[in-house]
Amino acid sequence: MSSKNWDRLHSTLVPILSLFSGAGGMDLGFYRAGFMALLAIDISPAAVKTYKRNHPHARVECLDLSQVQAEELVELWNSCSGGQAPVGIVGGPPCQAFSVSNVRQSPDDPRAQLVVRYAEIIRVFAERAGIAFFVFENVPGLLGKRHRDRYELFKKLCRHAGFRIYEKLIDAVNFGVPQYRPRIFVVGFNENLLPDIEFEIPEGDSEPVPVSAVLQGLPEPAYYRPGLKPGDIPFHPNHVTQRPKSEKFRNGSLVPGKVVGRSFRVLRWDAPSWTVAYGHREVHIHPGGHRRLSVLEAMLLQGFPPSYVLEGTLSQQITLVSDAVPPPVGEAVARAIAQALEKARGGLVEKWQALAAPGGI
Repeated sequence: MSSKNWDRLHSTLVPILSLFSGAGGMDLGFYRAGFMALLAIDISPAAVKTYKRNHPHARVECLDLSQVQAEELVELWNSCSGGQAPVGIVGGPPCQAFSVSNVRQSPDDPRAQLVVRYAEIIRVFAERAGIAFFVFENVPGLLGKRHRDRYELFKKLCRHAGFRIYEKLIDAVNFGVPQYRPRIFVVGFNENLLPDIEFEIPEGDSEPVPVSAVLQGLPEPAYYRPGLKPGDIPFHPNHVTQRPKSEKFRNGSLVPGKVVGRSFRVLRWDAPSWTVAYGHREVHIHPGGHRRLSVLEAMLLQGFPPSYVLEGTLSQQITLVSDAVPPPVGEAVARAIAQALEKARGGLVEKWQALAAPGGI
């Protein structure tokens, strides 16, 4: 595509701000639905490098959002937006502080404070730019007794900032993703701009997709070793896995569907995967029982397209794919938002293009 056609295409997309962007899974879904992140922020250098590779249209910054003031983000936005106001903000603060699999949860975990920081950023952009919506995604553990107060505070702060709140626990398996992955989504709409908005977070209605639909027929991956070079991974840059060392990989004890402690969960060809969330490199076992999944295989279970590439070390790639929002889920939520905005206001793209101001927001 020529540069001119590329620019023309992007001029019709609705501008958004992406925070805690990670590998860009949710943003890819929003892009497919007609939105474009002009600015993306994440604290991980590997995430930033990944985002830049797969989303070349965006400005991407490596920043700690616990240390950056909302007004600084406004300045960053103005420096890359060409005067356009963002229509919305999307993001999912780090979930490790709330995950039930995190056995060392602490109320003082600084990552937990980012939920409130996200609400503050939403408030400032609502005041300065009149954003129409925001999206918040996180693990179900945020609904538990230990973290419920923080979750309720987030919603309270967003309501005080002028947003009508919609929330739902949804599962990626219902959106054609070959994986059981329940996550809480919160969507807020600006009541001053959209007093009559009608919206419902989609639940998905797809039949469960088995692991075989995306993994069967792939060649064997490369095994990681120190000094491994891109040329040593011929099929796909992320089709690499850990070399199997445990005797369990050789004695026949790892059969499809079997769980041996936390570290050995063997996938079945004829069923969706357990949640792709690999702490301490506890990557699920391939249905063949002879090795763990490659990063690429985990990406396909997350609904990423085969053309997507994750950057960083093997450990960083595993973290990126574990933390990602499956793009099909992001796309479904984004399409529901777009439809609600169109119905409520009409001429969505034209309306927010008209908000462009040379002086910035």
